[in-house]
Amino acid sequence: MLRPEKINQTILSILMLGLFASSGLAHTTNEATLFPDIKQSDARFDVILLVGIGIVPETEKFNPGSRLSRIELGAWGALAHGLVVPETDQAPNVKALAISAVDSNVIDHLNGNASYEAINQVLFNGVLQLDNPSTMPTRAQAAEFIVANLETNYAGETLLSSLDMEMGPVGKVVRVETKMNPDGGETFYLTIGEESYAVYSHGKVANGPVDLKQWKDKNIRRSVVQNLGQFKLWVFLEASDS
Repeated sequence: MLRPEKINQTILSILMLGLFASSGLAHTTNEATLFPDIKQSDARFDVILLVGIGIVPETEKFNPGSRLSRIELGAWGALAHGLVVPETDQAPNVKALAISAVDSNVIDHLNGNASYEAINQVLFNGVLQLDNPSTMPTRAQAAEFIVANLETNYAGETLLSSLDMEMGPVGKVVRVETKMNPDGGETFYLTIGEESYAVYSHGKVANGPVDLKQWKDKNIRRSVVQNLGQFKLWVFLEASDS
């Protein structure tokens, strides 16, 4: 599923959109503000992670209990492969993304619901050994399945590394600070141990507030960072329950 231009496109897109989470411009969201219909779902944090890494689009609802359609899988595959289509009224154009996935041979057709094997083919080059390949998962089950395999190696890389991302540090947030930007805004930096990174302006957080100032002393159980050459950027943070 690799595309040679992906790294440069990703870096350029992020730089053009605004790299950091500014106190005045940040659009940090969590499971309560992004998809109100997932708050009772056990998969809610996995869903937010997939939005954070850019595979699941930010639609009005997630519909966790519905079967994952091949149109939706096509859209997820298109985003994972870096395909871009015009948005409609500031919302992701799921159908156009799915069609672009067919046109780019990411998925073979868009009819019916998706099976685990279809997810395997679209996102993992078919390398996963499945116990239930023909089963058609719900959207919540599909999210859990994809997250469970983010670091599964295929063709010398993983789904996460193909997006120029990696699992980030975990542990206690020992410091939250802001630094001034050239445009007058402030960038948030979170520090875990000795590792301190800026937060992406559209970063996603789970099991915690969207106000990053309140993350001081929280324990991070899972995080994802974007690799940008010599720099790393928080794109997802999940707090533990304690």
